[in-house]
Amino acid sequence: MFTRTKLIGAASRTAIAGVVAAGALVISMGVAVPTSGAASTRSASEATFCKTLIGFSATYAKDAVPTGTGLSAYHAWAKKVLPLYEQLAAEAPNTATKNFLTALVTILKDYGSASSLVKLGQDEVANKAKYLKGTKELTSAVIGCAKYA
Repeated sequence: MFTRTKLIGAASRTAIAGVVAAGALVISMGVAVPTSGAASTRSASEATFCKTLIGFSATYAKDAVPTGTGLSAYHAWAKKVLPLYEQLAAEAPNTATKNFLTALVTILKDYGSASSLVKLGQDEVANKAKYLKGTKELTSAVIGCAKYA
């Protein structure tokens, strides 16, 4: 029988998984975007960001999502992918993308040391609109990498 506590835990894990999956999909979509062939000016920051992003599949694809639903799985996962997101945040091609990736780095650090999935899930639910807006900003940056693929 489901209790309110079990439902909150399940909802929390679902919210966390949703944000993580969205981020992983956005990044992996960027790796798969075909070259547009259009000539354009490329900034050094954008080129570096795109190079890191394209290298994602070789280095981090197998770690894109947690291997389990327990707290220890989230701890291990966050520690594995944190260096990628820190690097992407440092190389972000614009302020909006940098702000979103910096927020993701903070979230991953929280995942790495969290004592409760329920608390993490409640934070995810409370900030869902902000995270979705940030995902759109990241998507724009990923699409901008098409010229580097």
